Amino acid sequence: MKNLNNLLKYLLENNVDFVLVGGFASTLYGSTMVTRDIDICYAMTPENIENLRALLKGLHPVHRQTPSKLSFIELPKELKGVNNLYLDTDLGTLDILSQITGVGDYERVKSKAIEVQVFGHKCKVISLDDLIVAKKTLGRNKDILVAQELEEIKKKQND
Repeated sequence: MKNLNNLLKYLLENNVDFVLVGGFASTLYGSTMVTRDIDICYAMTPENIENLRALLKGLHPVHRQTPSKLSFIELPKELKGVNNLYLDTDLGTLDILSQITGVGDYERVKSKAIEVQVFGHKCKVISLDDLIVAKKTLGRNKDILVAQELEEIKKKQND
């Protein structure tokens, strides 16, 4: 059974260095929109990817955007030109992004991230301002709605 909470908890328990972005980050800020995956911003270095492969091995990660569901454990052999990975695991969908549209790369996102307690662990979360920018920049209807909701949340925080 898919369980995004357990997927996030698994990443946190295994000290993966990432910034939580996307829908899960939105819900941590108070958004009511439902998400069906976990999006993280991650440094796509060969060492980090090998560590992630080792960590996820038991969760049987496959590339969700390939018809034959190729194994992430084996492919891609080289990361040259790979910016994002879209995986299905035994615990749910994990999108691994090297940069956030409208915001910047992992180091930039991390530099403004906040830290919150999630499942008893410290978790870096994209800043509210960066999340709003990212959602607006994506421009999809669902992202615009989330951006508007997050702006209202920000306004209430500032009052």
